[in-house]
Amino acid sequence: MTDESQISEREREILQLVATGATNQQIAQQLNISVNTVKVHLRNIFGKIGVVSRTEATLYAVRSGLVTVERASSATAIADEPEELAAEPAPLASAGLPPAPVEPPPSTPIAVAPPAPVPPRQPANTLVIGLAAVALLAVGTLIVTLLMRPAPPAPAAQTPATPELPAESERWRDLASLPTPLTGFALAATSFDGASYLYAIGGEGPDTISGDVLRYDVAGDTWVRFSPKPTPVADVQAAVVAGRVYVPGGRTPDGQISAVLESYDPQRDSWSTLAPLPAPRSRYGLTAVEGKLYLLGGWDGSTYAADVWQYSPDTNSWAALTPMSSPRADMGTVAFDGQIYLIGGENASGPVARHERYNPAEEGQDNPWTIRAPLPAPRSRMAATVVSDRIFLLGGNGDTISYDVSRDQWQPTPPTPLDPSLSGLRAQSFGTRLYIVGGQSADGPRANAYEYLALFTVMVPIS
Repeated sequence: MTDESQISEREREILQLVATGATNQQIAQQLNISVNTVKVHLRNIFGKIGVVSRTEATLYAVRSGLVTVERASSATAIADEPEELAAEPAPLASAGLPPAPVEPPPSTPIAVAPPAPVPPRQPANTLVIGLAAVALLAVGTLIVTLLMRPAPPAPAAQTPATPELPAESERWRDLASLPTPLTGFALAATSFDGASYLYAIGGEGPDTISGDVLRYDVAGDTWVRFSPKPTPVADVQAAVVAGRVYVPGGRTPDGQISAVLESYDPQRDSWSTLAPLPAPRSRYGLTAVEGKLYLLGGWDGSTYAADVWQYSPDTNSWAALTPMSSPRADMGTVAFDGQIYLIGGENASGPVARHERYNPAEEGQDNPWTIRAPLPAPRSRMAATVVSDRIFLLGGNGDTISYDVSRDQWQPTPPTPLDPSLSGLRAQSFGTRLYIVGGQSADGPRANAYEYLALFTVMVPIS
């Protein structure tokens, strides 16, 4: 996922400035970027943290520790600015989603104080009340963040009461199944018009490869068909940039590997054909960072590839970057904090345990690749997504495990009902919840869909 639920360093800077009351123009001047770039970042931020307004974004920043409030009366209150975002695609709605996680990010919190060029604003009473409540909450309660841990044993009678944690059965939920079983499809997460959706695109079913577009309504737990992809493909991934879903390459029904790049506009239910890939590719890794697509490795129909290509939607063009250290396909690929993690996969010798991190900011300056902790065992064709600062791997002939980015460690998770032998499945995260869809088992493609509460909070009163 899509992902996409984590805030990059640039997005943190912008969120911190939003909390001071800065306008888009003032943020652009402060960071020496364009207003349009600020708007793109805001859409991405709203989508990742599950809010629809600047007020909600500010409260999220306070709760998560991006900004601190010493006294509610000293905080700079801001009002929402719908006029600045009215012409843009709607950001991620919070309807039907859990609250944003409160685990503090690794960056150092800063005090809320407007930057020098920002003129003072008239406080908004509702936000002052909200910030005051947050400040009192910080003083009066201890917030304990629990990530993928089983409930502890019951406490002894003489000890203080331990907060009741949700059982594993309460953290795992069956969702409405896909209209048809699928494997190797593209899965993207996006939101507009106050609702959040998953899009399953293409893939291989029991009989053929299709171009179906199946939209899942997160709040309504329903699937609906929309305009099909012009080029039916399987063994593909999807990434979202500025509200559009991009699906490159793939394997066509006649077995050929495609170089076609097509993008989908969810709000208009329409497809566009864009500049083709430099060469045909399927089974690649794909993610988006700072408004650009990154396609890594894959299969060209005869050999495994090590290429890394960057696609710029602004110029509709591809560029070749520093290749991977070794060719492979079917990797777990996610972006976190502006960097890309490439996990496992397979080559001519079979599945591998290799794990590398690619830093786009170091491209052209130094070697942008860094070796990270290898997988506990070789693995490929799994689903990968991010919640908080953890990367989760599901399926691919292995149990669900998570990677702690800050500690560079792999950790097991409590058992889940997911069949570990599933391959070609897909996963996305919305807030603290994972959505796991489809895949291939020994019996053929699957239509199952699941929701998993990966992170939750417990409020413990301080005596």
